[in-house]
Amino acid sequence: MKSMKSSTYPRRGAGRLAAVAAAVALAIGLTGCGGGTSATEGGGDSGGSSELSIGYAFAPETFDPIYAIAGAQASAHIQAIYGALIERDADGVERPGMAESWEWVDATTLTFKIRPDMTFTDGEKYDAEAVKKWIDYGRAAENTPYQNLSAVENVVVEDPLTVTLELNRPDPRLTKFFVGHMGAVPSPASIDSGDLGIEPVGAGPYILDADKTVVDNTYTYEKNPDYWDADRFEFDTLVIKIYTDANAMYNALASGQVDVGYGNGSNYAAADASDLEIFSQPQNANGISLYDIDGVNVPAFASKEVRQALNYAIDKQSIIDTVFQGQGTASSLGFTPGSGPGYDESLLDYYEYDPEKAKSMLEEAGYPDGFSFDAVTLTKDQPMAEAVAGYLEEVGVTMNLVVRAPGETANTDIGKYDAAAAAMGLADSFATPPNLWLGPASATNQRGHEDAEIRALYDQAINAVGDEQAALMEDIAQLSVEQAYGIQVGYVNSLTYYHADKVADIMVLPAHGGPYILEGLTKP
Repeated sequence: MKSMKSSTYPRRGAGRLAAVAAAVALAIGLTGCGGGTSATEGGGDSGGSSELSIGYAFAPETFDPIYAIAGAQASAHIQAIYGALIERDADGVERPGMAESWEWVDATTLTFKIRPDMTFTDGEKYDAEAVKKWIDYGRAAENTPYQNLSAVENVVVEDPLTVTLELNRPDPRLTKFFVGHMGAVPSPASIDSGDLGIEPVGAGPYILDADKTVVDNTYTYEKNPDYWDADRFEFDTLVIKIYTDANAMYNALASGQVDVGYGNGSNYAAADASDLEIFSQPQNANGISLYDIDGVNVPAFASKEVRQALNYAIDKQSIIDTVFQGQGTASSLGFTPGSGPGYDESLLDYYEYDPEKAKSMLEEAGYPDGFSFDAVTLTKDQPMAEAVAGYLEEVGVTMNLVVRAPGETANTDIGKYDAAAAAMGLADSFATPPNLWLGPASATNQRGHEDAEIRALYDQAINAVGDEQAALMEDIAQLSVEQAYGIQVGYVNSLTYYHADKVADIMVLPAHGGPYILEGLTKP
């Protein structure tokens, strides 16, 4: 094994040479959130091929950052086209991006200083007015997968390069949103055109080459020579290829059709025995999200005892060991490792496998013969969902799986389903409660259920500091586990495979299943 950094393991197998982060993944705009870790395999000269190809599980539904599902799959495109107001460095620390600085003037006032002399690729100025227009657009947008700007009361242009956000309440998550999709500012003209989703215009490090792009298959980007930090990007061409099937993705890697791509438990052993490098780190909280908590369509879901019974019914460790080939950690907790206050290891084994207890609880709750419900799943999450369904069947509960068509994501038909197989990559602990257990409706809380007790604790937590804040977040974690708003399986490692002779300095943001475009990705 090669050098270990934090909980990330870059390594090479011994021999020769084999999808989708659900958006509920979400992270989302939450999502480019939290710290990052990187794998460095070289840093030599900048010779060699000037094209880098990366494989992802699904294509972006839109180039509008507000509506694009956050996470590696769509975020790679968003980051390439638009850059970000705030970026992450190789250690995961927030650093200046399109904003050369930012300052919390007080708990409810955030000011950005925009870099001078930046322009969008259509020639429009990238300035404070452009940033204000984008944030106001985001605040007014309806039916978005994430609701991140509810605390923003006013956006004020102080001068051509200074914009201030005035909040109606403290929101410690806000700068993290500007690492994510809210920091991806499009040209004002592209917003006005109404065609932002299909004709993106940004000021980021790359420009979409429409002539070399095949929608849902291959997306080609050419380097933007006018990007504020263009010299940092060593590849002139970035090609993103879509492989909805994990085995097809692995075969493309093994045959050299792509330089970097995602992996999963089904091909980990083959990759480990190959010459591919493996970059691994804890990623998503996987399981079945239960949306119909009020029991409108599935009355059983309104019972806490029923929801708890479903958690006792599944053998989390067995699913981790079989479906994910041991690449993960069984857990009952929705907060992800390294996300901040709220991640409490004492809660990981809160629901131990006990099918007899599950049956007894179902009977006591009035469901001696069980019940049935539908859950939607992406093909990537289908093996996990099928394993959970098998365990539920043993206690009399039938979970019928509805498999999404390729190209559909967690942003498709929000609110239509009562439950979903989900990989919830919420890398910032402060983003976890509002996105999972508090309204309004979003991709990760599709019926907009709000837990009043969690709301009260959360409102206290965001106004607290230090030990008091940590204690409040731990109370939220405890309550969320007791309420069993989902059938948790555990944390699954993000696996990224790559050719070390083609690319170095891979960095993956927590909760993202692929490389971070704005850091690393150098020539070996």
